[in-house]
Amino acid sequence: MMPATDREFISQLRDASEQYFRAVDDWEAAYRKYYRLPDPMGKPAGDLEEQQRAYDEARKRLAGMVPRARGLSFKHGLRDPWTGLMRSSLGQFAPQQRDTSAISRAERAQVIECLVLLAEAYAERPAGDPPPPERRSWLRRVLDFFY
Repeated sequence: MMPATDREFISQLRDASEQYFRAVDDWEAAYRKYYRLPDPMGKPAGDLEEQQRAYDEARKRLAGMVPRARGLSFKHGLRDPWTGLMRSSLGQFAPQQRDTSAISRAERAQVIECLVLLAEAYAERPAGDPPPPERRSWLRRVLDFFY
């Protein structure tokens, strides 16, 4: 299979990021609703199985895209929000201890900013762009300025 162009990849990356954020939010909402101690094997409560499966799939999809996303970010001189995003862990705190998400608003904003800047870098330019200005001598530029 032929690898996607950078523009197609950024679109897929945006979709994968949104899916990952949605999966994290769904998992945390269910965790707050059905919170109880995990079973002795360390698995989440039975009520979280569907959300855990969705989270695992979204994380796996995004993790496969992170190396290329990091490369594009470095290529365009952008900060790397992807590494920290993949280190987020769910369920570290009981809902009574902490009410914030495992992925902070700042991390989400960094990812969105990076995606917007990458999309701008690979946006198609309209066909009607004027040609670059012709090179003129300094004498011609001075005469054009005054006359």
